[in-house]
Amino acid sequence: MINRFKLKTIFNETQLKELIKDFNFRETVHSLEGSIQNAFSDYIINALSEMSGSTDENKRLYVEAVYYLQKGQKLLEGLPHPAGKMANRLSTMVSTLNKLSSDQQNISAERANRFIEKNLIRRLRHVWECNTEVLFFDFSSEQRFTSREYLVRCLNAAGKQYPEITWLSLVDHKSVDSLIRSIKR
Repeated sequence: MINRFKLKTIFNETQLKELIKDFNFRETVHSLEGSIQNAFSDYIINALSEMSGSTDENKRLYVEAVYYLQKGQKLLEGLPHPAGKMANRLSTMVSTLNKLSSDQQNISAERANRFIEKNLIRRLRHVWECNTEVLFFDFSSEQRFTSREYLVRCLNAAGKQYPEITWLSLVDHKSVDSLIRSIKR
C-alpha cells in the first residue's frame, strides 16, 4: 500500500464562504476548497522537500563549494569575454554562498520570483478565472476586492498552515504585484 502526502486544509469552511461572498465566486464551498488545495499541492510538496535537508549539512556544502568556485574564478580572471564575465558571476556566487553559510541572508524571504512561485500564482489565477467574470489582470474593476487581494489572502492562509514555509506568511501586496507582473508577460 502506498501512503500519499495529504495537505493541511488551507481554508476552513467559514473562510471559504467569505471568499465566495467577497469575490463573487461561482463554486460551492467544497469544490472551491478542492480547487485551492490542488493549486497549492505541488508548491507545498516541493517547498517542504527542499527544506528536508539538514541546515548544517547545507552550510557544509556551501563552504566546500566556495573553495571550488574561487579556484575557478582565479583561473578565469583577466581572460577576454566570455571567460572574464564568468569570473564575475562566480564571484557573485561565492558572495551569496558565504552569506548563506554565515546566516547573513534569509533566502526564503527572497524567493518570490522563482519558477515554482510563479507556477503557484498561475494555478491560483486559473481558480480565479474559473470562478468569476472579472479578469485576473483587471485592477480597475468596480468589485470591492481584486485578484491581488485574493492572492494575498490565499498565500497568507497557506502560510498560517505551513509556518515553516516562511515566504507564504511574508507575502504582501508589493510581492504579489511583482508576481502578477512576472506572469503577465
